[in-house]
Amino acid sequence: MGGGATHGCEMPRFRAADADRSPLGLEVVRRLAAEAVRPAHFFVAPPLRLEWEHVAAEESPWELFHGRLLDAAHTRQKRVFEAWNIYIWESGVRSEAPLLALKLDAAAGRLYVVRGVEVYAWEGYDAGGGVILSRERRKWTRELAGEVDAGRFADAGELLDEIICLLFHAVVGAGRLPLTSAEAPLPASSFGRLAYCYDADPAAAPPHSPADLARRLLAPEPNRLERAKLLETFLHAVPMEDMKEAVTLLAAADLPRLLRTLYNEVSLSPYTDLVDKTLAFLGAAEAGGLLAADDVTDFLGWLLRMQGRHLTAYDLVVFHHRGANYPDALLLDAVLKSYLSRIERTPGPFLPHPDDLEAAARAKRLRRRALRQGWLLRRQYEGWPVPDRPTSPGENARVLPPDHPRVPEEQILHPARRTRRLYADDPLTGRLGPNAAAAMRRSVVDLADAEELRELGLALFLDRPLGAGKAPTEPDGTPLLASEAFSRAVAQRRLHALAREPGLLPEEELNERLRRLKDGERIVGLPADVVGGAARPGVVSLADARRAAPDFVFLRTTPGSVRELLGQYDFSPLAARFDLGWLLGGGRVLLAGDAAGPGLLAYDGSLRPRLELLVQAQDGYVRRAGREHPAGGLAAVRLWEEAGAGPPRPIDLRETPVVLPPRA
Repeated sequence: MGGGATHGCEMPRFRAADADRSPLGLEVVRRLAAEAVRPAHFFVAPPLRLEWEHVAAEESPWELFHGRLLDAAHTRQKRVFEAWNIYIWESGVRSEAPLLALKLDAAAGRLYVVRGVEVYAWEGYDAGGGVILSRERRKWTRELAGEVDAGRFADAGELLDEIICLLFHAVVGAGRLPLTSAEAPLPASSFGRLAYCYDADPAAAPPHSPADLARRLLAPEPNRLERAKLLETFLHAVPMEDMKEAVTLLAAADLPRLLRTLYNEVSLSPYTDLVDKTLAFLGAAEAGGLLAADDVTDFLGWLLRMQGRHLTAYDLVVFHHRGANYPDALLLDAVLKSYLSRIERTPGPFLPHPDDLEAAARAKRLRRRALRQGWLLRRQYEGWPVPDRPTSPGENARVLPPDHPRVPEEQILHPARRTRRLYADDPLTGRLGPNAAAAMRRSVVDLADAEELRELGLALFLDRPLGAGKAPTEPDGTPLLASEAFSRAVAQRRLHALAREPGLLPEEELNERLRRLKDGERIVGLPADVVGGAARPGVVSLADARRAAPDFVFLRTTPGSVRELLGQYDFSPLAARFDLGWLLGGGRVLLAGDAAGPGLLAYDGSLRPRLELLVQAQDGYVRRAGREHPAGGLAAVRLWEEAGAGPPRPIDLRETPVVLPPRA
């Protein structure tokens, strides 16, 4: 089992480079597997506990189909592995299947990370007399979290890094938008009762307390995502009454950045006490001087603005099982109430002052924008029928702790069967004190500004265009790109909603704002009906905008998403022949699927097509450091080059495509 396939190039890393340059033989791979699952790397909250088991030869039902591990009942194939199994004990009962397992196929030189999830599943049984019926029972099902071909790694340090990455994602989930069970966090992780954070110290003890978690978070080895997930577990682990003392444990952390990463990556479903704990943490950090008041205000405002764009794109009713899965609405409610309280106590950071410099005036306007957008969404969903708890059909099929009982299926599928109303008996108007009312009125005056008027209809849609070569339902770890879009219809609806609030938007001003939306503000964008998207089930794409509102137009892909694409692929072969300053120079770019074909089109700041890329998926996909890419990279097949004052000149490269290899 020799490494060497990657010599001469730098592989992407999950963590900083490991110093272990040992060549890879079978015994080294065994050593790394045992090292990666040591108890020292796991936090587990009582009364849960873990049990470790090593099996030299374990025969398992085994068949992979499109990246998924088939249920044992659906295959007759078997495979023998060396296995490192981790079982979970709860209420004195050991799980039927390992919660986590690392399996080594020595002959093939492959390692597999498998996790177990307890679910409610239907199965057939013989009722006698030739009658086959079905019944529901609790059972443990297996999910493939990832696999590693050891032959692709140059040394022990690289291989261990990838094993660590796969185990980490097996616990916390595959990404920030889990659409299937295999992508979602383990339930024990969602409730803050399980965490994985590798510690290279051979003498390290398992973390048991919030103080232990804080030490792991502040150590130099964890990456940005690991720190955010450790903070999430830390917040779950700290009792509310101990928050004031516990927050001092993180005095050395960059809390504003860490909190933003946490909420950029968090999966709020199932809904837990995380949001309430976060608000208590912020209050304690501010009271203790670890965070300035403006830092707390701006984080809450950022959360409200982020939720505003998210729920404008993915409406609670249209995209969330007609409102059945509503954790975003609960987050919105809790944060907005905290925000209103802050405005009432200290209105200065929100209201304009004659002495405000430009930067201060803009900061205040952004804070008022957060208030206005949060208010509009909270009012929009007041009274919507929802299930007893936020959930989805997939989540409701998982076995959760006893304090999170299952929701009757009829409540998920049929809104008329729901008895709970969102924000029942808690109208937002009753939360509006005089200072918050003044800030709200000023936020409506802000709509005289074109940027604020546009924000009323601005949404953020997500896309995985580089997974185009994957089969339906196949797991997709390719980059999740985000793009801004605008809908006049949504903006108009929200103007009318503001006009219905007493004293906020008089009829004369309403008509003037509507006129500007219709005639005065020319917002140029790419219509949603010319944007292609993944037809694969269970995958987000920009084509989702057509369901949200038919008049959405796309404005740009976020700079962070463009940087991610440029960082994953080497554009130098193309840049050596053509001017790519419009793409590589940090200007506005829109990345969108081509409705007329399979390509990914890159548009410049004037929304002119400038580059067509095709995914080279004929050799499959490669996963490394939590990201997946087509093994063959991307191929540039068309390019439009500037031609003086006229439109860009098309150049057909389909006969000799320029391959942009992955940076791996």
